[in-house]
Amino acid sequence: MQDKKRRNNYNATLLKSERDCRGFWSSLLFEISATSTCGITHKKYRFKEAYGKGYFEFYTFDGLYLSVTDVNLVKDINVLGHRAYNTLELSFLLEGEQIITLDNNFEDLIYESEECYLLYISENSGAISYHKNKPFREVKIRMDDNFISKYNLNGAYDLKEKFTLSKIKNFSTTICSKKQSILSEILTDTKEGLLKRLFLESKVLELLTLQLDTTERSLIKNINRNTIKKMYEIQKIILSDLSTQLSIQELSRKVGLNDFVIKKEFKRIFDQTIFEYASDQRILLAKKLLKHSKKPIYEISETVGYKNATHFSAFFKKTTGKTPKKYRDALL
Repeated sequence: MQDKKRRNNYNATLLKSERDCRGFWSSLLFEISATSTCGITHKKYRFKEAYGKGYFEFYTFDGLYLSVTDVNLVKDINVLGHRAYNTLELSFLLEGEQIITLDNNFEDLIYESEECYLLYISENSGAISYHKNKPFREVKIRMDDNFISKYNLNGAYDLKEKFTLSKIKNFSTTICSKKQSILSEILTDTKEGLLKRLFLESKVLELLTLQLDTTERSLIKNINRNTIKKMYEIQKIILSDLSTQLSIQELSRKVGLNDFVIKKEFKRIFDQTIFEYASDQRILLAKKLLKHSKKPIYEISETVGYKNATHFSAFFKKTTGKTPKKYRDALL
């Protein structure tokens, strides 16, 4: 009762709909383009100035629906609605915040920037709140029962049992670097028609694979949500500057966790120690630079955190079986 009372008193533009989520935004948007070719439908909309500045678009084909919302709202929006179908929903909130209230769930769900979730959602009613003057960017994917059956997802992962909200302790997880890279590919891709359809389906399957793995791990390991976010924060710190080799103590100060917790939980989440993870990323970057640039080896050495090129060459050979020079020469 408290949730419903709070929702009724919410001081915001209120939208009510019995349609699915695509219909929620209809009064806020105007259509700017629509195409349908090779079995894939694409529609793009602009937000009306009274509500915000930005766009909403979606692609749909063969039981798959992918939408992108990128907007800065000028007023609070509270969407009330009823979903009359079942779906596997995969969401990536790149920026912003949502407060999600479901009638069959006791607590509100707080969904924040750089988080994602995978849920099997049955018919339900509820509300989603969006805040004004805050950028909001989300990529959302829905897969219906036909798509789920096509890849035997329920048989392999028991989605309808394991991935309902009542079964998942940690509603959302942090978007890892691999997912961010795939999302960036989706957002910048310019393919059309059949190529677009094939591209989107392949990227959705990549994201689904990563998310199933992440969610399965969190179910098994029961890791605290805040700790998960801290571990992904450490991952970002490492990837942001591979030329600097930070100690556990330095990482501890940056994220506000003690050394023991960092060592233990990073290994549990990534199946590697921090040293192993950073070393692998340095090798990957070194290979990329050796292949795609003409930088001298001593510069590549410094870029990946080795001030001494001899030490870098020894590390590279130990890992790959070749010196950096022989690796580069073999590519020619």
